[in-house]
Amino acid sequence: MRIFLILAALTFSKVGAAQVYFNTQIDWEQYFEYLTFIALVNSDGDLFVTGGAVNLSSTDGVTILASLNAEGDVKWQKKFLPAPNLFGQTYHMAKLPGPYGILLGNYEKPIGNGNYDDQIFLTKINLETSDTLWTKEFGYSNYYEQGWTIKPTTNGGLALCGTTFLGNNTAHSKMLFLKTDSVGTLIFRKEYSTNLDNNHYALSFLKTDDGGYLLYGYRGYWGHYLGAILETYMYDMVLVKTDAEGNQEWVKTYPPWEWKHIGFFGFDIQPLGNGDFLIAGLKAYRIGLPGISTESKYFFARINSDGEFVDSATINKGHQGTRVNRLKPSSDGNFWAIGAEKDSQYLGQTGVILKITPGLEVLWKREYRVSPPESVIHEMFYEGVEMPDHGFALCGTAFGPLEDSTYQNGWVIRVDSLGCLEPGCQLSSAIEDLPAAEQDIGITLSPNPTSGQARLALTHEGAVLLGVRVLDMQGRVVSDMQFLRSAGWRECMVDLGGEPAGAYVVQVRSSEGWGVKKIVKQ
Repeated sequence: MRIFLILAALTFSKVGAAQVYFNTQIDWEQYFEYLTFIALVNSDGDLFVTGGAVNLSSTDGVTILASLNAEGDVKWQKKFLPAPNLFGQTYHMAKLPGPYGILLGNYEKPIGNGNYDDQIFLTKINLETSDTLWTKEFGYSNYYEQGWTIKPTTNGGLALCGTTFLGNNTAHSKMLFLKTDSVGTLIFRKEYSTNLDNNHYALSFLKTDDGGYLLYGYRGYWGHYLGAILETYMYDMVLVKTDAEGNQEWVKTYPPWEWKHIGFFGFDIQPLGNGDFLIAGLKAYRIGLPGISTESKYFFARINSDGEFVDSATINKGHQGTRVNRLKPSSDGNFWAIGAEKDSQYLGQTGVILKITPGLEVLWKREYRVSPPESVIHEMFYEGVEMPDHGFALCGTAFGPLEDSTYQNGWVIRVDSLGCLEPGCQLSSAIEDLPAAEQDIGITLSPNPTSGQARLALTHEGAVLLGVRVLDMQGRVVSDMQFLRSAGWRECMVDLGGEPAGAYVVQVRSSEGWGVKKIVKQ
């Protein structure tokens, strides 16, 4: 079974009750698991999550489902195959009115001699009971097809995007767009390609004011970056405009030629009120020899209705594995994004949520970590939903620290409107507001001065880290890391490798209070 990670108790409060914020891992046992969609189900605050899992012994994939109550307790969990003899995993879901949803997934169907057809399935499900109402399959024999994003249409039907290619590796992949009626009957199927020698992936889409659609993703191909001698694999963002029937009207590729030493991946797109659009993805820089290594940064841009750039912003993060999986509109007129990032090439990815304005200004950003500091493993948020109290429920994948499991688990957290698992994580960002002396919570930071990285540790027995924020002397937030109390972190790395030389302030929150250290980057 091919394993594709998407490239990616939850609740609102009852009247008079205090909001519960929590971190929950769900283990389906003997599986590597990831959750790719989360939805608020009812007024009791129940949440539904779904995703995929791979059996450790057979590598067969299954869809996983779970329901959580307002306190983060698991009410039920199950795994199932979309149909007999089909190994499948869910990658997204369309939430329907009432307690219903349409699962979008990918399945492998045995066709003999050890071969499989990789196709798309849709399953309608009752989110409260886990009962399935129907399943539909889409695709051609000997093709590999995968759906990435599904949304309900205004007339009660469904639209989804993804990728398709001939499974014998004689052709490159194309962007795929399907539209069905309310019971999954196909209305049209369209494929798009800028070049038959390129691989194309549609990861997100939206409906435009003229009734057409914008499909957003990226393409990959072999070529040369400017000044490069060796051939390497390159990436561009791709935007396709269609009419209401899915017929292509125009296509744009980004970036312009002068940026060709940078790889751009497009992940999500959202409309702005003035007719423009906000896109999110990652910007990958080649380091050293092409094809050897990259560093990645968050990338956001505003584009107009003709697909032309209006403005763009790059958020500094200098390690491979930094990415935005989903971009969402917020009830306050801003946007929030989730994904993962790396503080060091020696550490795994950690889950991230950030808030950004339509003008591309970052209001705040939080990192969430579960596993031990020295682990080189991957934790990530794939999806989220804004809650009625304006907080957020996020789902993804995480390793540990469950004592009864050594495997990758489904991960769900509930945070407040500022992205805090423990309210109050937003330490002051103003240098002049910092206390004159460190509180005695037992902090060591070495080496100091540092040429790039320093290890921060708590010395008081039993104390654990809750948050570490690093600022420059102008008050700019360099990094903002949040730690789950139950994970028991007592140390972490402060990474200034991508920052200029100078003095920085490190704010530390622990279970014993908060304090401040200064550090110098040489």
